[in-house]
Amino acid sequence: MKKPTALLDHLHAATLRVAKFHIVFVLLFIAQTIVFHASKVITPELLLKRWFAVSLLAAVTIAVWLTARSKPSAASVYRTVLGAIIIADIAFAAFNVYTQRGYASKSVFLFVIPIIVAAVLLNRSVLYAVAGLCAAVYSTTVVMYFVNNFNEGYMSEMYAEIGLYSGLFLTIAALLWATIHKHSARN
Repeated sequence: MKKPTALLDHLHAATLRVAKFHIVFVLLFIAQTIVFHASKVITPELLLKRWFAVSLLAAVTIAVWLTARSKPSAASVYRTVLGAIIIADIAFAAFNVYTQRGYASKSVFLFVIPIIVAAVLLNRSVLYAVAGLCAAVYSTTVVMYFVNNFNEGYMSEMYAEIGLYSGLFLTIAALLWATIHKHSARN
């Protein structure tokens, strides 16, 4: 087990890195949204929804970054702000999957981000819980889109996609844990 100061140093550095990555991610998403709107790929209504969603993610990201910059002396503070950004990432991924045609969406990949963020907490239970939550939210989002837009796809295809991606979320969590656990054992 790591010493408390080593764990605190790890959480501080990891939280700052996660926030910096998210700032870049937010800027890339804004750039994509601008290009999509300028080329009339998305409607003005979707532009507004996307702008609102990315603004919320940006607000959470900035709060996480500011908290980490203040260098709190309790690991629970880092765990809380990382938990907040994980929840924001899951909600952001669900929003994008829903607005991009459910199981036909390429944004399913966004669910990997909160799984990777959960890995920095160095806790196997949290990592698998986040992967399970991603699977649950993804499947609910896809089913909701399918029910609201019934004639856009086949039910068997929807369930196959849910199964595949839910399994991949758990596989990614397992691979991350194997990598983290192996690395932690060497230190």
